[in-house]
Amino acid sequence: MRVEEIAEKALRIVKPNKLEEKRFGRIVDEALKAARELAENAPGVVDVTLEGSAAKNTWVRGRAEADIFIHFDPETSREELEKRIVELGTELIEELGGEPMLMYADHPYVEGIIDGVTIDVVACYRVEPRKWIGATDRTPYHTRYVIEKLGPGQVDEVRLLKGFMIGCGVYGAEIKVRGFSGYLTELLTIRYGSFLDTIRAAASWKPPIVIDLEGYYESVEDVLELFRDSPLIVIDPVDRSRNVAAAVSHRRLSEFILASKLFLKRPSLRFFRRVPGRPRASNILKLAKNRNILYVYFRLRERKPRDVIWGELKRSEEGIAKALERLRFKVYRREAWTDEDKRCLLVFELDKLNLPSYMLHQGPPIHLRNAEDFLEKWIGRGIGPWVDDGRFYVLRKIGETSAIKLLAKEIHGGRVSISRDLASYFGKALIDSDLRRLFKRAGRDVKLLEFLQEFLKAKPPFL
Repeated sequence: MRVEEIAEKALRIVKPNKLEEKRFGRIVDEALKAARELAENAPGVVDVTLEGSAAKNTWVRGRAEADIFIHFDPETSREELEKRIVELGTELIEELGGEPMLMYADHPYVEGIIDGVTIDVVACYRVEPRKWIGATDRTPYHTRYVIEKLGPGQVDEVRLLKGFMIGCGVYGAEIKVRGFSGYLTELLTIRYGSFLDTIRAAASWKPPIVIDLEGYYESVEDVLELFRDSPLIVIDPVDRSRNVAAAVSHRRLSEFILASKLFLKRPSLRFFRRVPGRPRASNILKLAKNRNILYVYFRLRERKPRDVIWGELKRSEEGIAKALERLRFKVYRREAWTDEDKRCLLVFELDKLNLPSYMLHQGPPIHLRNAEDFLEKWIGRGIGPWVDDGRFYVLRKIGETSAIKLLAKEIHGGRVSISRDLASYFGKALIDSDLRRLFKRAGRDVKLLEFLQEFLKAKPPFL
């Protein structure tokens, strides 16, 4: 089947139908009306607007989300703004019949789910371009830019690109994914014109890639000098000092490039359908057989905001990986997971779970003065010493060899760089390699099993 035919069929998967659009519009209109009524006499509030994919009509099926922005006078202090947005957001979500959840980005915002639609209540300052006070101040200008620049029919092209990225597991700028944001997909569509032309361009990308829609910079070299170490640089049309693609990791960019190549070679609807299959504990145990899997599992006492817990887990994952490497275990792969409620899991695939009983220890050349000191120190304490290539060697016996016990000892001793707010949890965490004990402790929740299955399969969802 031709790539154009696949794209046409894929649009039916990602584009909301008339009934869904009508229902979504009704809920958003109700939320916007209620927000304006609540904010009408609120101190410091100067406007209430709809932003994001709902305002641009680029939302996709299964991701019904609306961003309601409360605009504040720039004379309002940050402390007052944060207090007001939490109060207004909480009151709005409760009035609409949802359960408010406090979230964090540049500053706090409130999220709630209303009849299947995710409503985010966000604060920003009403300021002119390049006079930003907070990160969200740009968002209304982003909305205007995209609405102005997207031509006839391009809304569906954005939806196709988003659907493709969702199916390939690279969509989302949050810490959990470190992929492509909705605004970034819209800018890519504006740059290349259509979904297929974006995919064709991406298939030939070689990082670093530079896209400057408004031509702010005279040369690519100027951009690369300013945004060093970024594999993808897309200059924000409303702020020349910002890279819209700053959150995109090398891994997600590479996966997107690979998916684009494969899609053009063998077009298929599977690139738009992320179906992990029915995960079973028995299949997961088979995948883990004869592999060196180490995990750390714990439960939070109370729920944390989604953005906060993901950040803490990712920092802790990196700290534990460094500790394992320091302990002489090679970390092949690692990943973090949380149900965004209380359960948290870090998983590492290692070259081994146990060190050898003896480690080679190199001594000084025998002609040096300290050679006799080395001989005296190690004689009778290990295997050797012997002489090879003019210097001493000895096999030194290692005390503890288990990766599990060594890591636990390092964590309890405070020698692992983990998030400070999670330190007490790591001190009591289950550190193990037997997944059966994990299932017994954590249960066999579908989301947990899906995560473990994908981790153990060790390949992107589109392969």
